[in-house]
Amino acid sequence: MRTAALLLAITFPAASATLSEVEFIGFSHDGSLACFGQYWTEDGSGFPGAEMRIVSVAEDSTVRVFEAGWTEEDFYGGDDPYRAFEGTGNPAWDEVLAESGPFLDSVGISGAHRGFHCICHLPSDTGVDPWRASFATWIWSPLYIGPEYNLSLLLHPAEIENPPDWLSMFGEPVALELFIEDGDGRRVMHRADREGVPAPGYEYVLDYRIRDVYVFSDSMVAIVLSTSVPGFEGPDGMHRMVTGMLDSHPGPGY
Repeated sequence: MRTAALLLAITFPAASATLSEVEFIGFSHDGSLACFGQYWTEDGSGFPGAEMRIVSVAEDSTVRVFEAGWTEEDFYGGDDPYRAFEGTGNPAWDEVLAESGPFLDSVGISGAHRGFHCICHLPSDTGVDPWRASFATWIWSPLYIGPEYNLSLLLHPAEIENPPDWLSMFGEPVALELFIEDGDGRRVMHRADREGVPAPGYEYVLDYRIRDVYVFSDSMVAIVLSTSVPGFEGPDGMHRMVTGMLDSHPGPGY
């Protein structure tokens, strides 16, 4: 029975596209850093992969990345053929968690600093607007709710130099622009891929959708976005995190 289950787990993903699971790990104790991870089973091969990304919240820039990916040798090597299905069930994610632990401890990132989880739009929730959402930064009771903000995504045609021929099979890639406005319509946070050129690692993203919003200390924001990217048997579902600060007193042109 275990052999049959092992074969099924290895071969079944070949019948579907890759869809990563995402976990927001948390902020550092002062909110200056944010961390999220994602893990998946590769479409076609059935091999697991994972990454964890630590980001400077104010700069929206990557501080460190931990990555792992299994190969056929990893699957069939060793004395225990079932070791791939121990722990979390994704051995690549287990490796990333183990490798990143000391660094996360050193910078004070932990689940105790996850902030306020303002928005959670699962991929199965088909009734929400994927590019717009409103949220409050805190809630004490149904009567006492924090200030409301409006989050919007704008997707622009991406400027890609010498795109591969196969890219046209999937559609046109996009560059991301994201902004948050307060209840008075003032723009208090703005992020954009510069001049229509996608950020490194996101050159071939076909779509962005709002997934999660976390706010720490009423001002530090981590936004997890679902992405569609070209895959082996169709678009794959991955994730990107965008961070920033809510500006209480935005200046002209912010």
